[in-house]
Amino acid sequence: MVGSLWLLAAAAAHIGGAIFQRTATAVMQPLTVDHQLVAVQATTVTYLFGAPLYMALLMAGRRRLTENRLRDAVPHTERRDRIFSGLSRRVQRCSPAHKLLSRVIEKEQKWRWVLTVLPFLIGFVSANLLAQFYVTRLPFSAGNAITTLGPITMGMVIAWGQGRERLSRLSTLLSLPLLLPLMSAVGAALVIPWGQRIDLLGVLAALLGAVASAVMVSGGKAMAHAGILLKGTGLSMVAGLVLGAPSLLLVDWSGEVVVRGLCAGLVGVVGSGLYWLSQAPLHLPKRLANALSANGTALTSLVGLVLLGQDIVLITMIGIATILVASVLNAALTGSKEEEAAEIAKYNA
Repeated sequence: MVGSLWLLAAAAAHIGGAIFQRTATAVMQPLTVDHQLVAVQATTVTYLFGAPLYMALLMAGRRRLTENRLRDAVPHTERRDRIFSGLSRRVQRCSPAHKLLSRVIEKEQKWRWVLTVLPFLIGFVSANLLAQFYVTRLPFSAGNAITTLGPITMGMVIAWGQGRERLSRLSTLLSLPLLLPLMSAVGAALVIPWGQRIDLLGVLAALLGAVASAVMVSGGKAMAHAGILLKGTGLSMVAGLVLGAPSLLLVDWSGEVVVRGLCAGLVGVVGSGLYWLSQAPLHLPKRLANALSANGTALTSLVGLVLLGQDIVLITMIGIATILVASVLNAALTGSKEEEAAEIAKYNA
C-alpha cells in the first residue's frame, strides 16, 4: 500500500466538508417542502447567519493565517501567460494591435484575482440554490447522487488526461486513477431510485447542480493555489447574501425559521472550514478531490435518514458501500510520495 496519512487526513477533511455542507441543505428542507420558504429564501437565510460568523472567524484568525490579499492572489496561469506571450510576439509588427493587446494583458493581470474567485463564487451560490430546490422534489440521497456525478466526471477527465501522456489507451482505461472514480460513479448511480417516479424538474436542477459542483471544486482548488480559499469562500457567502437579500423582505419570520437558519449557517461554516483544511494546508490533489465528492452522497443518505426520515433501501446501501470502498482505495492506493511532492510544489512555486 502506497497511501499516506497525509492523503487520508486530507480525504477525511474533504468528506467531512461535503457532509456538513449537505447537512445545511437538509436542515432547511422542511421549510421549503411545506412552502414556508422558496429555494432562494432558504439559501439566503443560511448565508444571513453563516456569512457574518464566517467573516468574524476570518477576521479573528487573520494574524495566524498566511492567506494572500485578494488583489495579490496569483493562481497558476502558465498556459494563459504562454498564449498571451505568443500573441504578443505575432502582432508586434502591427503597432495598434500590439498596444491593444498590451492593455488587455495589463488589465487581465490587474484583475486576475476576480477571474480566480468568480468561477467558485458562481458554482458555490448556484450549487446551494439548486440544492434547496431539488430537495423538495427528489429524495435527498438521489439529488445528491446526481450532483456528485459532475465532480466525479471531472476527476475522470483529469485522470484520463494525465494517464494518456504516459500510458497506452488500454492501460489508461485500466489504471486505478480512472477506474476508482468510475466505481464511485457506479455507486452514486445506484443511489438514484430508478424504479420510482422521478420529478423531471428536480432531475434537471440536480444535473445543473452537478455542473455547479464541478465548477466549485475546480474553482476552490484554483483559489487554494492562489492562497485565498478562506477569503474567496467568505466573499462568495457575502455575494450570495447580497444577491438574495430582496427575497428576505417576503419571509414570514418565525422561531423555526430563525433556529433552522442559525443551525444551517453553523454547519455550513464548519463544512467550508473542512474544505479549506483539505484543499489548502493538506493539499488534496484536484483529481482526488473530485473523485471523493461521491462520499457526500453516500454519507448524506444517513443525514436524510436522521433529519428527514427518508428510508434507505437495499440498493442504496449497496451504492453507499460501493462508494465508500472506492473512496478508501482511492485515498490509499494513489497517494504516492511523488504525487504529494508534486502537489505541494504547486503551492511553493
